Amino acid sequence: MKSRAFSFEIKNLVTQFVAAFDDVIIKRYNNQRQPQDQVQVKYVYSPKQRVLYDLANQSQNITLPIVAVSISNVTRDNERVFNKLSGFYNKKNQNNTTTSYYRTPVPINITVNMSILTKFQSDFEQIVSNFIPYNDPYIVLSWSVPENADLTLPQEVRSEVLWDGDIKVDYNTDKDAKQKSRIIGDTTFTIKGWLFKEFKNNNVSNIFYVENNFV
Repeated sequence: MKSRAFSFEIKNLVTQFVAAFDDVIIKRYNNQRQPQDQVQVKYVYSPKQRVLYDLANQSQNITLPIVAVSISNVTRDNERVFNKLSGFYNKKNQNNTTTSYYRTPVPINITVNMSILTKFQSDFEQIVSNFIPYNDPYIVLSWSVPENADLTLPQEVRSEVLWDGDIKVDYNTDKDAKQKSRIIGDTTFTIKGWLFKEFKNNNVSNIFYVENNFV
């Protein structure tokens, strides 16, 4: 444990998670349900409590609608734990004379909290309608084995993103009259990622011929 096996895996996965959702455009409709205007929904990496504080502080210039994303838990996924001796091999040169061995990464589940904050009911419903149809049953994030593995060719890693299927809605009914009304929807996602172990120089030679006699 003296060496650090850090390759930005969690940061890269959460960044891709936000990028998968961060293109929501909602429309404002009149009484005839005709679109009159459209608004880009802002996604921020921050706990919901911090966003609510910034909304109360007028100098922060934060306006609704906004979606807050933050990590709440990181656990090892025991259902994806395999034989600790297994791993994978990668050819180090085009002549196929040298191969490197890489140890199996640790499967982790990253729990991500998403809080939807809007002023209008229609805005909330449009944001919800944007991601629920695409998360049935899940979406997949595509990323690569970290660069410090020094692979000959990039190796793709696919991580499932599972929605828990529940959105808890709060209309701030317990607030005083001075505070502006807000609609808050809280939901949770699980990213099935990997944490790679330290990439050591574990070069092994290919076996071209095994001499053996059978009697």
